[in-house]
Amino acid sequence: MDTPAILVVNPNTSTAMTLAIDRVAQAAAGTRANVTTCQSVHGPHTIEGPLDAALGVAGMLEVVGAYPDGFDAVVVACFGDPGVDALRVLVGVPVVGIGAASFIQAGFLSQHFAIVTPTVGTPERYAAVAAALGLTRQFVGTYQTPLAVADFESGEPTVVETLTAYAQRAVQDGAECLLFGCAGIADQIRAIEAQVGVLCIPSVAAGVTQAIACLSHRQAPLLGGPFRCVKTKPLHGFSALLRHYETRA
Repeated sequence: MDTPAILVVNPNTSTAMTLAIDRVAQAAAGTRANVTTCQSVHGPHTIEGPLDAALGVAGMLEVVGAYPDGFDAVVVACFGDPGVDALRVLVGVPVVGIGAASFIQAGFLSQHFAIVTPTVGTPERYAAVAAALGLTRQFVGTYQTPLAVADFESGEPTVVETLTAYAQRAVQDGAECLLFGCAGIADQIRAIEAQVGVLCIPSVAAGVTQAIACLSHRQAPLLGGPFRCVKTKPLHGFSALLRHYETRA
């Protein structure tokens, strides 16, 4: 089997965050996959709420729809997994959201895990994710920091200090494994892991390794499967997506 190509897409427009995502994605893939990381051209600098997510999804669909080269899987590098279902309609390959991948892998790797998030990450949302995935018994809870997503680009020592302090609280409450609720929390994770003494899973790494695992099972294209359900119809604007509406090959 040829080395698979994985497209990792950041739904926001932050170049600094995209570079951090790419570093983690490349390290996670190693020689098992060829990874290309891209970002939305149109949309918000960071995704912090439903309006940002909606705009980010539109930008992400535009970039993926216009991508000129082939790929075998797509990884959505935003912990809220925005647009995963829409991308599954658009492309005929596996689409992995880093949020779901992180929860699933934490459930396999530990008896008890927790998530440390920026302020936008609400306990109610992640409790619902854990319940939907059957992981409520293992999920210790959400540790919501006062940090904004843009803070993870700053390089300020206080950012790692804050993340570490909340991570230590989670460990004190019984967490044996930690997740971090933003793809932008990337370069900081190993430093946090060294201080708290438990496994810390980079969400982008979880998404990439999950995509590689999915591709190892593939025997045939996903074309014509349950996700390819949009009928041919006129599309106004979004020129990069027009060919996908005109033909459903």
